[in-house]
Amino acid sequence: MKQINLLPWREARRKVQQRRFAMFAAGWTAFAATVVLGGYLYVGNLIEAQQVRNAFLKKEIAQLDKSISSIKELKKEKQRLMARMEVIGELQSSRTAIVHMLDELARVVPGGVYFTALKQRGTVLEIEGVAQSNANVSDLMRYLDGAEWMENPRLEVIESKDKRSAARASRFVLRVNHITAHEENKIEAS
Repeated sequence: MKQINLLPWREARRKVQQRRFAMFAAGWTAFAATVVLGGYLYVGNLIEAQQVRNAFLKKEIAQLDKSISSIKELKKEKQRLMARMEVIGELQSSRTAIVHMLDELARVVPGGVYFTALKQRGTVLEIEGVAQSNANVSDLMRYLDGAEWMENPRLEVIESKDKRSAARASRFVLRVNHITAHEENKIEAS
């Protein structure tokens, strides 16, 4: 019988299989490296594009912040101007209120009463004066209460200078509210 040695054939087949496996492994390694490299480049491009977008947005946000600050400054300026206009409007509308108040005072002062001082604090008018009798002060208060441009008279002080004299003059301090410009417009409209 003939003897056949199968060992070299098996070795050759094993070498072929190892070469195939090495080529297959090298191919998959190259493919995997290509995929990883492609992914890395793709993600790098995405990051770069996002950074460009972020830089653009930061630039736009900075411009908008400048616009917002200028708008805030304009709003503050507008409020200052509106406050000035309101003060000017109040002054314009209250010009006649003083005239009405003084005219009203001249009409309501009864005989025997004269004023020594007038002081105004806001809408409250403080009247200091001298009257021949307490009845004259009472008449003055009644006239002020019925006056169109004044309201709510309050007597603060009344004192006689000389109780023994026949002419018993009384010094008095009286407070009365005068109607402001806003209320004046309501009265003129009715």
